[in-house]
Amino acid sequence: MSKKIIFSVVLCIILCVALVASAQDRGGAGPRGERGAPPAPKPDNPQSLAHIDAAKKIAGNDAFLMNPYNFFCIPANTRANNANAPELEPVKLFDNVYAVGNSETIVYVITTPDGLLMIDSGYTDRVETVVVPGLQKLGLDPAKVKYILLGHGHADHFGGAKYFQDHYGTKVGTTAADWDLMYPANPPANQNANANQARPKKDLVLAEGQPIKFGGLAVTPVAIPGHTPGSLAFIFPVKDKGKARIAGLFGGTILTLDRITTDGLKQYTQSIAHYLDTAKKMKVEVELQNHPLFDGTPERLAKLKAMKPGDPNPFIVGTDRYVKMWNIVSECVQAEIARRGAASN
Repeated sequence: MSKKIIFSVVLCIILCVALVASAQDRGGAGPRGERGAPPAPKPDNPQSLAHIDAAKKIAGNDAFLMNPYNFFCIPANTRANNANAPELEPVKLFDNVYAVGNSETIVYVITTPDGLLMIDSGYTDRVETVVVPGLQKLGLDPAKVKYILLGHGHADHFGGAKYFQDHYGTKVGTTAADWDLMYPANPPANQNANANQARPKKDLVLAEGQPIKFGGLAVTPVAIPGHTPGSLAFIFPVKDKGKARIAGLFGGTILTLDRITTDGLKQYTQSIAHYLDTAKKMKVEVELQNHPLFDGTPERLAKLKAMKPGDPNPFIVGTDRYVKMWNIVSECVQAEIARRGAASN
């Protein structure tokens, strides 16, 4: 083989390697911080199938409960939230609860006599084009947003918070662990400096056992580490045609189980069990989600829109079904753990 041919072959190999590396770099991290394609699903075994069977038995023939079963127990169906999903039509869910933002990353707004409280704040680049106009469309004044509570410290949840701080003096709260996640002691050298400008300043440190009280409203935070070290669930009262109900919002859902370590998934199942202890005691009966990919929210919104006087609010699922829903999620997570065997990843 001539030197010219050898040189051409070597050059071609170098170019191919460079192109592959470049493509991986451009792929970057998805909206939830996951990087690259998910690993191939591991085959089921008797242990994983037992958990799947348990989840299916809990779901029974209940269409609402089949949503989490189909999403989490069938590996091919799990996926991250899509940042390019359609924006949510601003909507009133209860007498004192509204929803705005993206259809797969919802911001909830609770009204009180002393102002508004938001749970999460959406994406940085859509706060002025989606969140604020959404509030205004519902007749809510953005300047009256006094508090923003974060389900966890990822940018699709805290992204709009700084805008509210800067423009309206809103106070932002999350756990100490997730403030540290947003402001790491040793940030990576390649961290995007411009992205840091969207981080809210540290106002409030939230913790389990310390309810957030504002305008006659008490929001109970529950620690649910797993998705992030300081993820939180929130339990709070809502009013349905004047009647008091108790809502639960699990603010740290892991959507893509295959991208989480085995130890992380084990911690997550413990967090679900811990949360359900409180949810049962407080009789949570209203199900809300910030990433509503697995709870039938689109169908429930359609029912809400078509609701006639006397019809039940579709977001009221009852305490028994609410607990069953999260037990199904837990069984599906345990099935994924069982697929991996005893060794931690």
